[in-house]
Amino acid sequence: LRIFRDEPVLERNRLLAAHLARRLEPLRDHPHVADVRQTGMIAAVELVADKATRTAFPSSERRGLRVYLHGLDHGALLRPLGDITYFMPPYVVSTDEIDHLVDTAIAGIERAVSD
Repeated sequence: LRIFRDEPVLERNRLLAAHLARRLEPLRDHPHVADVRQTGMIAAVELVADKATRTAFPSSERRGLRVYLHGLDHGALLRPLGDITYFMPPYVVSTDEIDHLVDTAIAGIERAVSD
């Protein structure tokens, strides 16, 4: 509680959340991204086989797991739930670390949807 009282945690959190939103914005136009949603510092990117029809990839292909594994190989922890990749960074994250998470996720998404 002292930290919340003495430091601008919530203000910093709002700035970091805005940075995360800006970095994720280009994914909205990706042909295999059905949705990008965010509440505060938690964001989600939903992968689909066909954006126009929102047709899902076959669950046996585990595309979200592919993004997760790519992240692990590149020093980023991205949480997959099916074909949705979640970003849940801690409040102590820096903008550079957010950039790394998003860049790694974008590369992982490209790899996951091209296989």
